[in-house]
Amino acid sequence: MKRSLQIIGAILMIATVFMACQTKEVTSAKVYIQQNNWEKAIEQLELATKNYPNDAEAWYLLGEGYGTQEEYEKMVDAFNKSLEIANTFESEITAAKDKYWVNNFNSGVKAINNEDLEGAINAFETAIMIDPERPEAYNNLAITYMRTEDTDKAMDTYERLIEVKPQDVKAMNDLARLYIQEKQYQNAVEVEKKALEIEPSNADAIYSLAMAYDYLGEKDKARAEYQKALEANPKDVDVLFNVARLYFMDGEYDQAIGLFKRVIEQNPDDYDSNLNVGNAFLTMADEYRKTLVEKERNEETITEEEADRLKDMYQQAIPYLEKALSIRDSDPNVWNNLGVAYVNVGNTEKGQEAFDKAETLRQ
Repeated sequence: MKRSLQIIGAILMIATVFMACQTKEVTSAKVYIQQNNWEKAIEQLELATKNYPNDAEAWYLLGEGYGTQEEYEKMVDAFNKSLEIANTFESEITAAKDKYWVNNFNSGVKAINNEDLEGAINAFETAIMIDPERPEAYNNLAITYMRTEDTDKAMDTYERLIEVKPQDVKAMNDLARLYIQEKQYQNAVEVEKKALEIEPSNADAIYSLAMAYDYLGEKDKARAEYQKALEANPKDVDVLFNVARLYFMDGEYDQAIGLFKRVIEQNPDDYDSNLNVGNAFLTMADEYRKTLVEKERNEETITEEEADRLKDMYQQAIPYLEKALSIRDSDPNVWNNLGVAYVNVGNTEKGQEAFDKAETLRQ
């Protein structure tokens, strides 16, 4: 009997010790929390953390209090201090951060839908501050910054996202497009090289890399990447156009014409493609004419077949130049080129009309 009383006494003593571990400030705060009086609870918890800075529970509860007041930066700081002391409240802190992250993320989406872009930015930035390891808010924030035309902040956001999620190829592609838009071509090259290390066949990354090389003037590298992009997306009109343009610039007109025509098949009203096909035929004709003129100078006979070939090149230019002018008729140089083509197929009347139109537009 005496032994049993001693055991009971020991249990009571341990309970007393445990009770003593909770400060009066925390005890008072818990009473206020039960009453849903968070303002008073925060006052007590701030005193507790000041007087007992190593009290993990006080810091955790203070973080909860700050969360109810939407003071999220203070909340995160308090949670972090609690975790630095001990991981006792880790699951509770994770749940709280998740709740407030979701609330702010959803507020950001709602703000975008209501065209409140500033509100969306604030909400997504807050979500990121609460949990910087979750990638979703970064992407929405970057898109919102683009809608406000703040490209620098959009790029910065994508850069932050890639730090958090270094395998995010889509984010890399989005960032590369912004780099190209802002003429930061070398940055675009570097980021898309990383993207292709992760996904070697990613068509968007290949295309952006090709564009970056193109703008940097590295034509061989650009063409190689454009060809890869074309193999991945043989009907992509942007890729077709850019490969064709490089062929055109290099004087490989037959290849350029073939690719521009593929663009026109999908988009008959593509002004640039129609114009480039017309100009390609015209340039080929002018170069061939020089060959025939040289033959005349050397007193060599120009065959009927050669003459017909020259005329055919001018003839083939005409419908594409006419189509380009039906889409956009304000460029005097296009009218002049059409006039040259008409004259060289023997239609001097239409040729003169085109020259007159070009002259009028130049005045």
